[in-house]
Amino acid sequence: MQMRAAQENPFKHWLGQNRITLGFWNALANPMLAEIVAEHPGFEWMLFDTEHAPNDIQSLIAQLQAIRFSGKPAVGRPVQNHPAEIKRLLDIGFRNLLIPNVQSVEEAKQAVAATRYPPDGTRGVSAYHRNNGYGRVTDYFQFINQSIGVVVQIESAQAVERMEQIDGVEGVDALFVGPGDLAADLGYLGQIRHPEVQAVLQEIGRRARNAGIALGITSHGIDDVERYVNWGYRFFTMSSDVVLFRQAVAQLSDLATEFGARAKE
Repeated sequence: MQMRAAQENPFKHWLGQNRITLGFWNALANPMLAEIVAEHPGFEWMLFDTEHAPNDIQSLIAQLQAIRFSGKPAVGRPVQNHPAEIKRLLDIGFRNLLIPNVQSVEEAKQAVAATRYPPDGTRGVSAYHRNNGYGRVTDYFQFINQSIGVVVQIESAQAVERMEQIDGVEGVDALFVGPGDLAADLGYLGQIRHPEVQAVLQEIGRRARNAGIALGITSHGIDDVERYVNWGYRFFTMSSDVVLFRQAVAQLSDLATEFGARAKE
């Protein structure tokens, strides 16, 4: 049986509206954890990382299947800005990508090209893959080039200098700041809260607001989100499975330690 796929991409649409939206960062490669998170309405989209996480193609497919009935858009981050990495994520079902460490207009163009079939780009063609229903989506080639959401990461001082030009590349939907790498590039490794780093993040937000750029960043709680919104940021990953699990285990461990000490008195 042949079928037609929904052409609308909600996440790409939200970026085009430049509206505030909160997502969640998944790095533990566990479909049940992803399913639990997806059931909560506060997170409108889910990001799945392969750059700094043990996710592979099989674990990503399992997680995409786990969140399917939530209806939440999935964003995939490839290991690097490379056509083969991008192609694999698109083929297994992602329609939104977060491309790491884009430094220039040329690198942004390369990223966009890897998401488009010829003649608009360089994406390799497979007639049968998960994103086109294994060949059952009859109009896939007609709409997909315009339906992929492309977000590029700004993670260095050089990229910050060029952010307006990078965002101006046709096919780039938004910019997303990587504060950890940016802090390191600025000379403050592991110090994203350093006043100098925060000043740069604020300046990035100001420039994005003035230029009408949809700008995102990682956050670790509502205080971060509120501050970044005031600076001009519009979309966020609000914590991650790693951070939440670590915090929950630490709190439970503290309670267990306290109880154990009392029991021995």
